[in-house]
This record gives sequence, structure tokens and C-alpha cells, in this order.
Amino acid sequence: MKNKIRWLRISYWAGAIGDFALAVCALVPGIMEVPSYCYPMGLFSAVAFSWGCMLLWADREPLERKWILLPTILVGSMLLIAVIYSMYSGAIAFRSHIHNLVLYPAMIVLWSFSYRNARDIEW
Repeated sequence: MKNKIRWLRISYWAGAIGDFALAVCALVPGIMEVPSYCYPMGLFSAVAFSWGCMLLWADREPLERKWILLPTILVGSMLLIAVIYSMYSGAIAFRSHIHNLVLYPAMIVLWSFSYRNARDIEW
């Protein structure tokens, strides 16, 4: 059981760290390689920061809050789709965001594994 809880906690922290990094990147246009700051990026930054806080909150009671990984998987999948679409449409450069094509699927696999691994634990 401790191993299953450990995987949940790793998932929460990995997601939170990624969200906080994403929130900072969205506020600094140079990091995201966009020409200027725009209002939607500021809104996105607030959401990413909030989601990171929610994942840290889930870490306080990992088993009781494992359900948080389900919407996190959805959000991660939507971010992956947005990156792929933006690359395909030419809105962002492939070379500067290729790491996202590795990072997002890896996080989705981690979250999915952790949730599935902890499903049979009763709290």
C-alpha cells in the first residue's frame, strides 16, 4: 500500500511542478517564444498555478483525493492536443516545443498509472 501511495504523491508533485513552471512560462513571453504578452496567456498562467496548488492539496490526503488525477489526465491531454495543433498550424515552432511531445505523454502515463494502481485501495 505504501508503494501505491508513493506513486500518487509522485504524480501530484510532478504535476504541480509542471504546472508552476508552465504558469511562469506563460507570463514570460520570451520563454514561450511568442512575440508579446497577451491577455489569454495571463489567464492561462492563473489556471496553471491554481491547478498546481490543487495537486499539492491532493498530496495531503493522497488516497482520498486520487480522483483529482482524472481531470488532470484530461487537462494534460488537452494541452498535448493544443501543442500538436499549434505545431501543425505553424503557430509555434516545432523545434522549440518538441520537449512537450515527450513531457505531456509521459505525465499522462504517470498520472494514469498512479490512479489505476491506487484504485483498489480502500480508505
